[in-house]
Amino acid sequence: MADESVSVTFGSLWDVKALHRMVMNRKFEGPDDVFFGSPQLAAAQNAMFEALVRAEPLKASQWLSWRNARGHELVLDRVRQHLQDHRELVATMEPAARRSYVESLLAPLTADLELLTELTNG
Repeated sequence: MADESVSVTFGSLWDVKALHRMVMNRKFEGPDDVFFGSPQLAAAQNAMFEALVRAEPLKASQWLSWRNARGHELVLDRVRQHLQDHRELVATMEPAARRSYVESLLAPLTADLELLTELTNG
């Protein structure tokens, strides 16, 4: 299979930060839609996050701390509500698929094993 990766160059770090913030706000404060839980959007968000960490090596520890989902209670509430609203669909997923879905819902945030287990198993 051919490499399907694509590189994008931004004019400044502030452009990446603006896009990151806009996507976060839209994802977690906007209406529930097909993009919420999208693995493609999650991959893009994770790539933006990694770009931010690389662009600001002196702030890497702050970015990594920010990424911990436990520090974002409103996001967790949104994810929990989504999982509750779609519990019948989520219940039909294989455990690995359900875990992957929860990780996509959280992206670019990450959950420790305890939180991931809680969210995955409801």
